[in-house]
Amino acid sequence: MNDRERALTLLRRIEGESLYASLVLQNDSGFVRTLVLGVLRWRSRLDFAISSFAARRIEPEILDVLRLGAFQLLFTDVAAYAVVAETVELAPRWARGFVNAILRKIASGKAPEPASVATRTAHPEWLMDRWTSFFGAERAVAIALADQQLSYPDVLTLSGEVPPDSVRSDLVDGIWKLHGSSAALDRSSWWPMDEGSAVVAAIAANAGEEVLDLAAAPGGKSLYAATRGRRVFSSDVSMARLRPLITRDPRHVVVSDGRRPPFARRFQTVLLDAPCSATGTIRKNPEIKWRLQESDLAAFSRLQRDLLTSALGVAGETCVYSTCSLEPEENDAVVAEALASNPEFELADVRPYSPPGVGPWIDGRVLRLTPESGADGFIVHVLRRK
Repeated sequence: MNDRERALTLLRRIEGESLYASLVLQNDSGFVRTLVLGVLRWRSRLDFAISSFAARRIEPEILDVLRLGAFQLLFTDVAAYAVVAETVELAPRWARGFVNAILRKIASGKAPEPASVATRTAHPEWLMDRWTSFFGAERAVAIALADQQLSYPDVLTLSGEVPPDSVRSDLVDGIWKLHGSSAALDRSSWWPMDEGSAVVAAIAANAGEEVLDLAAAPGGKSLYAATRGRRVFSSDVSMARLRPLITRDPRHVVVSDGRRPPFARRFQTVLLDAPCSATGTIRKNPEIKWRLQESDLAAFSRLQRDLLTSALGVAGETCVYSTCSLEPEENDAVVAEALASNPEFELADVRPYSPPGVGPWIDGRVLRLTPESGADGFIVHVLRRK
């Protein structure tokens, strides 16, 4: 199986099985990774170019092939003749003439430019409208363009060693940004973890010597806080996703629903990185933007309110609430409702707890780390008992 065939197979798996690209591509780098993430990132822009030259409805299996070819023609330096020839071979015989004709027209450079910002940046209209309303037009476009950049995994060093072919994070200590796949790295020395996620863990570690990670899976934030010398307890509803932590230290891991934590005491600091729509992680998982609907946000918000209420119930001094969503319904609105229902807590300034590198991303008392930073987007509130 050549690279283009593998890329097409992975794209169909991601779509057909609702998988995450970052997980599917753990063992792939180079051209395969570029193709898969490129098609997912630019899908609506590719579809716009394809539909400009197609006078009929295109079967899904043929559209997958055309997207793969269109991405190479529009966004890579691969010679057009090679792209057309190799891509046509991926199509069923009955469709090869059609695929050849469409790709040659795209290669001619005569496809019209999209009129809307959403299509030019390959994001859903509803999502760009929201970001424009909340962040302003200029920053919304900057976020969308940052989402389109090719990215590789970041890793937490567990041994102090520097991973090969990497650079140190500018945002937070202990994280290294790779220039390739993390598949070959020894998990006993390095742990895959986005630097934005590490920023959240650092804030929690700076808030107290004892940390309860209430939605801990898959475990990166717990591990980060532990490397900073904190006494960490990890809880999550999924035993399967907690397994790496259970293997490392089963004494401090509890399998439980965060909405009903089984603890009879309070913990100095509770970290709640809540399940969310993940709109801050689109660069690494671009398929999210095509699956998510605006109506989905209400369900996330309900779950987040329940979890935060529970977190405050077991927080002795401080609760760090974060999501990797950029949406206000999942962040500011959840915190406002929690504070109204729990008057013994107040919103603290995140700055004293934050790593120095994230200073430019602090907005008032709240950290709003968006993808232009080079990290996944996270919004972080610190709630402190009065």
